[in-house]
Amino acid sequence: MQLTIQQQVILHRVEEMFMLSKRQLTSIQEGFIQDMKNGLQPSEKSDMKMIPSFVTGHPTGEEKGTYLALEISGIDIYVCQVVLKGDSGKLAINQYQYKIPDDYTTGDDVNVLIDYVTDCVVDFLHRVDASFDHQVTMCISLGFAIQQTSLHRGVIVGLEHGFGYTNAIGSDIVDLFRFEERGLAVKVVAVANDTVCTLLAHAYQHPTTRIGIVHGAGTNCSYYDHVDNIHNAFITNHTTDSNDMIVNTEWCSFGSKYLPLNEFDIKVDEESNNQGIHLFEKCSTGMYLGEIVRQIILYLCDHQVLSFTITRKNDNINKDDDDVECLLTLPYNFDTSYMYVCEADEDDDLEDTRVILEEMCHTGKTCKDDRLVVKKVCFWVGQRAATLLGTNIAGVVTYMVEQQIVDPKEEFAIGKSNKQKKIYT
Repeated sequence: MQLTIQQQVILHRVEEMFMLSKRQLTSIQEGFIQDMKNGLQPSEKSDMKMIPSFVTGHPTGEEKGTYLALEISGIDIYVCQVVLKGDSGKLAINQYQYKIPDDYTTGDDVNVLIDYVTDCVVDFLHRVDASFDHQVTMCISLGFAIQQTSLHRGVIVGLEHGFGYTNAIGSDIVDLFRFEERGLAVKVVAVANDTVCTLLAHAYQHPTTRIGIVHGAGTNCSYYDHVDNIHNAFITNHTTDSNDMIVNTEWCSFGSKYLPLNEFDIKVDEESNNQGIHLFEKCSTGMYLGEIVRQIILYLCDHQVLSFTITRKNDNINKDDDDVECLLTLPYNFDTSYMYVCEADEDDDLEDTRVILEEMCHTGKTCKDDRLVVKKVCFWVGQRAATLLGTNIAGVVTYMVEQQIVDPKEEFAIGKSNKQKKIYT
C-alpha cells in the first residue's frame, strides 16, 4: 500500500499539530514562570497552587535516625521503615507495597480509605516485628494536593488519579489518621507532597539537589525558593533560621492560558473526569498519552489513512459471531506502554507493532504502512510530551537563577522519581 497525496496531506496535518516552534516554547516557558510568580501571590490568579511545604534547610547526608514513612500514590500504598545512617548519605530501607482495592477509591466517607491504609500500616509493623510500646515518628507522603498550614498539618484541597470522596476536601489529613485508636504509638511529625519527598530523598545522598520531579502516570515538581518570595498567610507566623523553603508547584494543572492544545487534546480533556484542569498532565504523562494516540488512530481510520476499519458499537454493521470487537473503540485501551514498543520497533515488517495492533487491540489485519503510520504517531505524541516537560523544567531553573536561588555557575542536581520504580536518579 502506498499513501496517496491526500492521505499524506492528512497525516502531515496531524504531525504539525504536535510540532512546537521555538517561539511557542519560549512563550510557554515565559507563561510558566509568570504562573509560578502569580501562584506565590495570593491576590494573583495562577493554574499552579505553589504550596509551601514548611520544609526548610538542606539535607547534608549526615542525619541519623529511624523513621516510618507512609506514601499514598495513585492506587499504591508504600509503608517504609527508613534508617538514616549518616556518613555521606548511607541508609537502609525496609519497604512493602499494598494495592488499594477499586471499591476503596471513591465513596461518601473518606474514613473507609483511611481505615484501610491504617490496616496496611499495622500489617507492615507486624512484618518488621516493630515494637508497639515505643513511639515512632512518621512522615506521610501524598500524591494529591494538600494545603499545608505547618510541617505536620495539611488540608486536602484536591483528590486526583481516580479518588473521589465527598467529605475529603477540607479535611486535615493528620486528623483523619487515628493511630492511637488502633493502639499504635505512631506520631505524624511531617506531611509532604511526594515531589517534596523525592527532592529530600535525593538530597540526602546528593546534597546539591534543589528540584524534585515525579513524572510517570501523573506529574508534579517541587523546588527550593526564598522564604521572602512566598506570600502565604501561614508563612507569616512561621519562624525559621533558613532562607529557603521547598515549594510544591502542582504544575500538573499548568496550561489553560499557554499550552497550544489541538483537537485531540481537547477531545481527551472533554471526555475526562476532570475536564478543564491538569492540562499539562494530559499532554505529557502516562495516564493520557496512549489515549491521545488512540484518538488519532480513530481519526486516521475515519479519513482512510489507515487500511483497517474500526467498527464502533453504534455502527449498523452485521458482524460474524466470531468477530472480536476492536478494543480501540473503548477509551484508554491503547496503553501508553504500547507507544514505547511501537517506537522501538526496528524490525523490517514492524512485527512488534503488528502484535500491538492486531493481537492486543484487535484491529484486524494491518499492512506495513499502517504500522509505520502508528509508529510515527507514537513518536509525535511522545516527542511533544518530552519537549513540554523539558520546557517546564527549564522554566523552573530559569526562575531559580533569576531569583538567585541557585548560582548559574555552579552545578546542582534534580531528583526524579517515575513512580513505577522506587529508584531515585
